[in-house]
Amino acid sequence: MANCPSCSLEISAGTQWCGVCRTNVLNQRNGRLASPLARLGAFFLDLAVPPVAFILIVLLGLVELGVVLVLAYIIWAFILFARGSTPGKKLLGIRVIKVDGDSAGFFTMLIRELIGKAISGMLMSLGFLWILIDRDKQCWHDKLMSTYVVEELE
Repeated sequence: MANCPSCSLEISAGTQWCGVCRTNVLNQRNGRLASPLARLGAFFLDLAVPPVAFILIVLLGLVELGVVLVLAYIIWAFILFARGSTPGKKLLGIRVIKVDGDSAGFFTMLIRELIGKAISGMLMSLGFLWILIDRDKQCWHDKLMSTYVVEELE
């Protein structure tokens, strides 16, 4: 048995994340697991903000500006994907890491966000709800790509 370096709770052997403070017990530089609520917020930001913003711009008659903003948003999203994040995650201060603690790369993020989340959404969204019962707070798309969502380090 070991103790969590952050909260001193006793941790059983082989445990990577503290069950109380959500800190990585093997390497504190990996940070702390993001809360399910923060992850849900990031998901909805990624889903809702772009179309709502584009509709508002079109309704205001600023189509040219809208096209430029959409292109800028796409470029920003690609840059964030390469760094293990999405626009919603970036806004909420969370990011995706691989098991070894490195940021998830572009292709890991692409497969995780497109294919993995589609799989998680099947069967009444059971793959997303899995986070509520999983010891390591992973959804199915996290398990598929061996990733964790953590709070950004200051």
